[in-house]
Amino acid sequence: MSPIDISVVVGVYNEAEVLDELERRLTAAIKALGRTYEIILVDDGSRDESLEIMLKLRNRDPEHIRALSFTRNFGHHIALTAGLDNAKGDVIITMDADLQDQPEEIQKLLAKLDEGYDVVWGERETRQFKWYKNFTSWLFLWLMNSVARAEVHLNSSIFRAIRRDVADDLMQLREKARYLPGLVSWLGYRQTSIPVEHGKRFAGETKYSLWRLLKLALSTATSFSAAPLQIATISGMGTAALAVLAVIYIIIRKFLGAYTVPGYASIMIAVFFFGALQLIVIGLMGEYISRIYREAQGRPLYLLKALPVAKEISRKHSVATLANRMSSLNPNETAAIANAIANDSHLPLAKVFAGTSQTELAEYHLASWRGADPFVFTSGNGNRIDAVSLITELDWDTRILGFPTARILYANGFGGATDVGRINSFSKVINESLELARSKKIRLIDARVSTEDLFISRALEASGFHLVDVLVTLGAASKKFDNILSRSKYDRLDNVLDFGDGLIVRSMRQSDVPALAHISEISYGDHTMIQDRFFLEPIIAEDRAQDIFREWFENLARNHEEGGAMVLVAEVNGVESGYLGIEAMAPISGSKWWKDTLNAVAPEARGRGVYRALVMSAFDYAKNHGAAGLITKTQSSTNRVINSWLHSGADVLESFATLHWTSN
Repeated sequence: MSPIDISVVVGVYNEAEVLDELERRLTAAIKALGRTYEIILVDDGSRDESLEIMLKLRNRDPEHIRALSFTRNFGHHIALTAGLDNAKGDVIITMDADLQDQPEEIQKLLAKLDEGYDVVWGERETRQFKWYKNFTSWLFLWLMNSVARAEVHLNSSIFRAIRRDVADDLMQLREKARYLPGLVSWLGYRQTSIPVEHGKRFAGETKYSLWRLLKLALSTATSFSAAPLQIATISGMGTAALAVLAVIYIIIRKFLGAYTVPGYASIMIAVFFFGALQLIVIGLMGEYISRIYREAQGRPLYLLKALPVAKEISRKHSVATLANRMSSLNPNETAAIANAIANDSHLPLAKVFAGTSQTELAEYHLASWRGADPFVFTSGNGNRIDAVSLITELDWDTRILGFPTARILYANGFGGATDVGRINSFSKVINESLELARSKKIRLIDARVSTEDLFISRALEASGFHLVDVLVTLGAASKKFDNILSRSKYDRLDNVLDFGDGLIVRSMRQSDVPALAHISEISYGDHTMIQDRFFLEPIIAEDRAQDIFREWFENLARNHEEGGAMVLVAEVNGVESGYLGIEAMAPISGSKWWKDTLNAVAPEARGRGVYRALVMSAFDYAKNHGAAGLITKTQSSTNRVINSWLHSGADVLESFATLHWTSN
C-alpha cells in the first residue's frame, strides 16, 4: 500500500495569477477529506513567474507540494504525463490550474470511485467557457469520436480520478502525440463520469487558442486511427470514378457537337479541385510520415530542469511560520485561548444566550471556529494571553467574488480600554494577521466588532480597516412567542398560513426556486432599501455582489430540500412575492435557537405586509418545532426590517460593526 492516498497532478503554463489561490483551495479541499496527499505542480516552460511561485509554495509546505519544471514548453498533456510519472498516490487526480476544475468537486470523483470504478471523470454541468471556446471544444471531441474513434464523451474533461493500476498501465503508452482522455479510454477498465460544477477561470486567459485546438485535433486524429488515410483513399477512388464518368460524358457530348468553344471555367474548376485533393492527401501522408519519424527518433517525452532542494523558509522572512492553525494547537494552548476569550464581556451572542456562562460561550465559539481551522496569532507571556486574532480564508466568498477573501473570526486585546499593554498586544496580532494576508495575496478581509467596544474598532481602523456597515441582531426567546404571535391574525389550513387579502405563507416548493432566486438578486441590489456591505465595498463589482445573494439563496434552497433549513414563501394572489429562510443554530446549554438566514421581498410587493407575515410565520414555525428562540441579523439602515421585528415584540439583542481591509 502506498503511503500516500491521493496525488493531485496539475499542469501549469503562465498561471502566476492563479497559483496561490489554487494551492489554498486544493489544500483545504483535500484536508477536509482526511486523507494523506501530495500536490504535483508541473511547469510547462512558463514565461511568467509561475515557477518562482511554485517553488515558494513548495518551500512553504514541502511535505505535501512537489514542483517539476520542463526545460521548454512540451505541451499540456505531456506536462500531465510527467506528473503521472512522478505521482505516488493510490489515486491520482488530474486537473487544470485555472480553477475551472474546482478542488471542492474532488470529493465527488472519489465518492464515485469508491463505488468500484477504476476511472471517474468530471462531466461539466454548465460549461463556463465563452461561446466560441465551447463550440471549438465540442467540435474537437466530435472529430475524435467520428474520425479517430477515441470514444471520448463530448462533455469530457481532463478533471478525472484514476486508480494506481490504471496509471501504471497508462505510463506504458509513450507515444509522442498525447491526448490523455483518449489514451485512458483506450486502456479499458471500468470507467464512468459524474456531474461536476464548472467554475469560471479565476484569472488570466485560456491557453488553448483555436489554432492550438486544431493542431491537437489533427495530432490526435492521426495518433488514434488510420481513418484519415482511409478517407483520403476513398475520396481519391471516388474522385477517380467521377473523373471517368466525366470523361465519358465529355466524349459523348463532343461527338454530338455540343462543344463549339472550349470551356475555360470547367478546366479551372477541375484543376483547383484535383489540386486541392492531392494536397490534402499528400498532407495527411506527410503527417503520418512525420509521426513515424518522431517516434523513430526515440527522444524522451520531456526534459526536466534541476530545481533547488526544498527548504523551510526562515522565520525572519516568512509570516506563515508566526502562526499555527487551530488544529495544530496542543490542549494547553487551546485552553489558554479559551480562558482569554471567556474574559471578553462583548463576546458575540452573549445577550442572545442570556444566562449562559462566559466559559461555556467561549467553548461554543471555539467549536464553531474549528471547522474553518483558522490561523491563530497570540501575544503574551507563558500561559497568559494578552491578545488573540483568528483569521481564516473564505473559499465560498473567494469563488464568488473572484479574488482571495478572508475573515477575522475573532480579535481582541484583554485589559483596560486605555491600557497601553492592551493596545500594543492587539496591534501586534492584527499586524501579523495582515502580514499573513499579504503573503497569501488576500485582497479583502472582513471583521466584526461589538459596537460597545470602541477600542477594538479604533485599533482596526488604525491598521487600515474601514467601516462598511453595522449589523443589528434582533430576536426573542421562546417565552415571548405566544405574545408575538398574538399580534397578528392569520388562519391555518394544511400548513398554509392565510393572512387575508390574497397573502399566504407556505413552505417552499422546488418550482419556486427560479423566481425566488431572481427576487433575492434584485432585492439586494436595490440601494434605496438595502445598503449591504457587499455593495458598499468599492473593491466588489456590483454584478459580483448580486451573484453572492443569488448563490446564497440557491445554497439555502438546496439545504431546504435536504431538510437542513426551512424556506417560507409568501404569495400575493398566487404570485411568489418573497421568502424567509431559517436554520437551526448549534445547541448550547441543551437549547437550540433558530436564525433567519436570508430573506427578500419583491420590490412590487413591498408595503403590503409581506415581510411582517414572513416574520410571524417564522415565529410560528419556531414555536411548533420547539425552538428556544429566534433571531435575525440585519443592517442598521434597513429600518423596515428592524421595525417589523420590534413591532412584533422582539428585542434588539446586540449590534456589531462590520469593517473591511482591502489590499489596495
